[in-house]
Amino acid sequence: ILYLCLAVLYAAAIPPFEASDELWHYPMVQTLATNGLQLPVQDPAVITPWRQEGSQPPLYYLMAAVITSWIDTSDMEYVRRINPHADIGVVRIDGSANMVVHRTAAEAFPWSGTVLAVYVVRAFSILLGLATIWVTYYLGRELFPERRDAALGAAALNAALPMFLFISASVNNDNLSTLLGNLLTLLIIRLALRRAEPHLRDYVLIGITAGLGMLAKFNIGFMLPIIGLTFAIISLRQRTLRPLVIGGLISGGLTIIIAGWWYLRNLQLYGDPTGLNVFLDIVGRRAIPANAAQLWAERHSFTQFFWGGFGGVNIPLPDAVYVVFNLIGGIGLVSGLVFLIAVTVRRAWTTERLLAATITLLWIAANFVSYLRWTSETPASQGRLMFGALSSILIWIVIGWTWFLRPRLQALTLIPIVAWFVVTAAAAPLLVIRPVYQKPLPIPNFDSAVTFADSQGRSIGLGAEVVISPDSAAPGDDVLISLRWQIERAMNRDWSLFAHLISQDGIILAQRDVYPGGGLLATSDMVTGFAWENPVALRIPNTVPAPQTARIVVGWYDHQTGERLLLPDGSETYEVGEISLIPASSPYGEFPNPVSINFGDQMELIGYDIDCLSRLPGD
Repeated sequence: ILYLCLAVLYAAAIPPFEASDELWHYPMVQTLATNGLQLPVQDPAVITPWRQEGSQPPLYYLMAAVITSWIDTSDMEYVRRINPHADIGVVRIDGSANMVVHRTAAEAFPWSGTVLAVYVVRAFSILLGLATIWVTYYLGRELFPERRDAALGAAALNAALPMFLFISASVNNDNLSTLLGNLLTLLIIRLALRRAEPHLRDYVLIGITAGLGMLAKFNIGFMLPIIGLTFAIISLRQRTLRPLVIGGLISGGLTIIIAGWWYLRNLQLYGDPTGLNVFLDIVGRRAIPANAAQLWAERHSFTQFFWGGFGGVNIPLPDAVYVVFNLIGGIGLVSGLVFLIAVTVRRAWTTERLLAATITLLWIAANFVSYLRWTSETPASQGRLMFGALSSILIWIVIGWTWFLRPRLQALTLIPIVAWFVVTAAAAPLLVIRPVYQKPLPIPNFDSAVTFADSQGRSIGLGAEVVISPDSAAPGDDVLISLRWQIERAMNRDWSLFAHLISQDGIILAQRDVYPGGGLLATSDMVTGFAWENPVALRIPNTVPAPQTARIVVGWYDHQTGERLLLPDGSETYEVGEISLIPASSPYGEFPNPVSINFGDQMELIGYDIDCLSRLPGD
């Protein structure tokens, strides 16, 4: 009940297509629903609405397509109006976090068309999340039958984990793979805990779950060696090859029968059974594969988007919230590992129980290796990629916090931890997510200082009052420009606002392009007389030379064609002010453009000055 209430709250707070990759996950569902469940052939040279998601294993999309096939979604492109300037993966102080410029009337309740289909698939995802919580509870009961409070505590953490709720309330294939990965763990440890020889139905259930898992997401493949190792250990324990041979043939055969066709199709079409070569060609590879130092530098992103990070990886929780979550998770996991070492040294557990516990740790490790392998190829440092082992992770966190306490204190210790999860999870949709998507309110009309117009006389006026804060900045800082705009004559196209920071010799030092209203408004939606406040943040690149004085100019252009709105004198930009660029701080003292460039540990360049950024031939 707790989970369902929170999940519905998240689904209501997140506008359509604003959950992680939902912008591309849903079009994959839609194309299957409208094309008789026929899978598309991926071509990196062809831009499609589903992009890289067409290279994902298709089970989630097929199921979602079936349950929404009765809905007319011909309005998808009308509803899915993409914000071309969305700051995906980047947090900016002036907004533009939204990936879609929303049409309020089209998304209003009662839903219809594409919006209805999106919410139907979200409801399906929420049910998959509910099943995952059930798995977490029963996995805890199997591992710690004497600790019902631990199983219930792990399920409660699962139900109130903000990131889990965010993904569960969205169109995302992770919801199915998370369920199947954790369910497979439950089935295997049940097998490991049983002293008697496994039944045929155990092999069948494992084979079906593994096959469905391999049709849900590639990372389930890392579980297959663990299954084989478990069968081998059971064979040694039972002193018979039947578990290894019969179990391997039945579960492996079912896995191949259920999922093999997909990997054979990929091999025939793309020369790679996983199809990841095409996936990476579409989504984009890192220019240089990440090494250990780079992955370590991305650890904060990993933990943030395990506990809770929203939107297009651009709406974080407050930093202090992550500190608390990291303490809960870090202390719990380390203490849980200490507990397992202690019971192993004391021989307090049976061999079967140690095997079951080891399987959960192996699956956590396998998911982490899968994550490292993936994020080294493409920038994807998000801890939610570990959710395939979420049940195991949460159980060990709970055990880590309680194993050394008296029985009466164990459940009491979990209460404040669960309460922290619940309060944070309930507050995030209302205080963190929803405000980001609130469109700016109209302001009173004013007399424009200048007017930008197109060839048809459709025009936008700029208010005379412009505030630039601060009036001096160093490389790496943000400068906030507060502007007031007004539609003088209604526009029939969507124009993009730009702000440039320009040096005295005319070089663009910094640039910011946005849709109006922090990306939440479209000029084609605005009526004559509509006026609004529009902050624009310019981030000064670290490479900009300082000191110098730079001008700030603004203007409008059509993102599709590059055409610009013009001022009455024919110019394309209007200067709104200037700022002083000051050098960044340096440990060596104050001087222009501090850097730290090491030359073979013999000499270090610590700064430089430059008198001009451009020269004519002969100068």
